[in-house]
Order: sequence, then structure tokens, then C-alpha cells
Amino acid sequence: MSTKLKIIPTYYFGKNVVPQHLSDELKKRHIKTLMLAYGGGSIKRNGLYDEILEAAKKAKVKVIEHGGIEPNPRDIGIYQAALTCRKHNIDLIIAAGGGSVIDAAKVIGILATNSMYKNAWDYVLDNSKAINASIPLFSIVTLAATGSENNSGSVITNSKTHYKQSTFTPSATPKVCFEDPKYTLTLSPWQTACGIFDIFSHLLEQYYDPVKTYAWTKEYLLANMKICVMCATKLVNNNEDYDARSNLLWTSSWALNDLAKFNLNGGDWTVHKLEHAVSGLWDVEHGAGLALITPVYLKAMCDKSKLFRESSLEIGKTLFGVNTLLLFFKKLEAFIKILKLPTKYTDFKQINKITKEDINWLTKHYSIVNENGKNGPKTKFAYNIFNAIKQ
Repeated sequence: MSTKLKIIPTYYFGKNVVPQHLSDELKKRHIKTLMLAYGGGSIKRNGLYDEILEAAKKAKVKVIEHGGIEPNPRDIGIYQAALTCRKHNIDLIIAAGGGSVIDAAKVIGILATNSMYKNAWDYVLDNSKAINASIPLFSIVTLAATGSENNSGSVITNSKTHYKQSTFTPSATPKVCFEDPKYTLTLSPWQTACGIFDIFSHLLEQYYDPVKTYAWTKEYLLANMKICVMCATKLVNNNEDYDARSNLLWTSSWALNDLAKFNLNGGDWTVHKLEHAVSGLWDVEHGAGLALITPVYLKAMCDKSKLFRESSLEIGKTLFGVNTLLLFFKKLEAFIKILKLPTKYTDFKQINKITKEDINWLTKHYSIVNENGKNGPKTKFAYNIFNAIKQ
């Protein structure tokens, strides 16, 4: 067995870290022109936008804006932003927002320096041709969820086919990360809940690993899952609980940064693969899609896998104080209900019904993206899971 450690970005965590440190970081790196990438404009409502512009002004840095990045970022907008970077000689990208903004910024940065790609989707399908490092990236996180600020991964959606696929850009891992919990106080309970379950899913899927060699890693995963459950309970009662949001924000970054892996393969990520098909077709929120699929998938795996049965019992005992699979699933579903996330597909406003054609599309997506178009046992299993969520 082999493992590895990665270089963690420089972190500034706490109140007012952007006005206190961003300008100095820009000066230290001799930045001349930066791109500010963001989503629907929440950074203008919570004060972050003004703080970034003030820091850039103080450091005498020109700012080029690229707003409107979608919750499931699309390839066409990403490529246009990369062209903008080339045009204005951007030497730093600041991704201000949640995981989708950071995901998009990574691909923008690498496409800006590798002109052999004529669109973003070609890069997603094959990143091996990229010979130049990405434009450096800073992240300012406004949503506790994906942990994208602490790894090289991006999930991108094809605008035409709606296929959704992961890609990895090591040189675009953010160099500096700013996390101020106050930016998360304005999130709605729905956004908060989706983020919590995304974090929880990252930890959960890494726990189901066939090589549980390190006791330290097991305890690390379980401890962070406990934080998710604890913060969920507190935030349901008080959406502006600053301490809960602080703990949740820190946990999100450390849930997906290689420390939570037992080995290089990093656990079982099938739930994420299945959900990418669901959110690709219906554009549902990622965390909500994970909440829908997770119990269905885990029940199916516990029926066929000793590893999943034993791991589920370990999680159930530590997290929920129960000793049977039946009670574990009751507690898991109760946790999802506490978050007020969907437990059936009819809870989604985006999904009126699930047809046979939908199930075939979802299965095809899974097969093409994850199995190179092969229709083997895994594809058949995926079909069964998609069919089960219809029930």
C-alpha cells in the first residue's frame, strides 16, 4: 500500500482576514492584473466584493471581473473567461464563492495558459496535453461544502449534452485560501443544508475503503462526521450560529484534502458519480442530490458487501449510538430530514417525474463518464440505483 501527502495552501481563517491579509498577499506576489471570478452576486450583498476591490486598490492591482458562474459550472462560460484572461494578461485569479466558482476558476486558469485547447470540454476529457502551469489561484470561500479550495479537482458540465465530469488540475490548486465564517451567515437554510451533506458525503465515501490501515484516519473521518451532525442540529435552530458555521467551514476544507484518505484510491466515490448524472440532467443542487442517492446506494451495497455492512455498523455506533443496520439507516434518514433535504425525488421542484427514458439517460451518462461506455456489471448496478430512486 502507498500513500502521499500534499502541500496545503496558505490559510487565513477568521474574522476580517480578507481586509487584513489580501492586499499584502497581492503585493508579495507582484500581481498587476487579476480576474475576480464569482457567481450570482452574493459577494456584493455580503460585503466581500467591496473588500476585494479595496484590497486590490491598496495593492495597485487592476481587476477584471467575471461574474455569473453557475452552481453547476458550464464549459462554454469557462472557455470565454479563459480567453478574457489571455486578452488582459491576467496573472492571478481570485475565486470568490462556493465550490462551483473555485472549480470553474481552476479550469479557467489552465485553459488561459494552454492555447492548444479550443474549448473547455476537450480539456475535461483529456488534460494530458496541458504543458503549462495554470495561472495562480486564490480562493475566498463563502459556502462550507465542496472543499474545492484545498484540492485540484473540478466538476464541469457540458452545456450541450448536460454530461457532468470531474477533471484534476494540480497546478491550479489554490495557493492562498481566505475563510471568514461571516460570509456564510447570509446563506439560506437550504444552501447550508446542501453544503453540510456534501461535506458529510465526502467523509462517508472515503470511509468505505477496503484498506482501512490507519486507525488515525478512521478516527479523523468519524470526528469530522460528528462535527457535521453537531453543526446541522445547531444551525437548524439558529441559522446564524457563528461558532457552528466556523466549525463547519473548517471541516469542509479538511474533509477533502488527502488527509482523510486511507490510500491513493481514496475510498468509494460511486454516490458522487451517480449524483453527477442526476444533477447533469435536472440541474439539482449537488448536496440535495447526494442526500437522495446515499441511503438507496448504501442499502444496496450493504446487501452485497461485508465491507459496507461492517463500515456502516462502525459509523452507526460512533455517530448515532446504534448497533444494527436497520437503526443506522433510520438515523441516517433522520439526519437528512433534520436538514430538510429530499428523501424522495418528488421533493425536488426540478423533477416532475422520472421516466424510463430518464433512467436510460442517467445510466448512459454513468456508463460514458465512468465506464468508458462499457455496459458491464457496474453499469447495470447504476441502472438499478436510478430505478430505485424512482420508487
